[in-house]
Amino acid sequence: MVGGKIGLHPVAVIFSVMAGGQLFGFLGILLALPIASIIMVFLRHVHDTYRDSEFYGKG
Repeated sequence: MVGGKIGLHPVAVIFSVMAGGQLFGFLGILLALPIASIIMVFLRHVHDTYRDSEFYGKG
């Protein structure tokens, strides 16, 4: 899986595969990139919601 195809930085791809393998073995390696992609979509949504909120403009 190439990180550019799923929108992850190459370092994030390597880290997620290594962490998945360390935590859950071979199954973790297989599921690491889909789970990392889901987490990144969620974090981007949270970030966009924060930037559209009134808390972002205060300060």
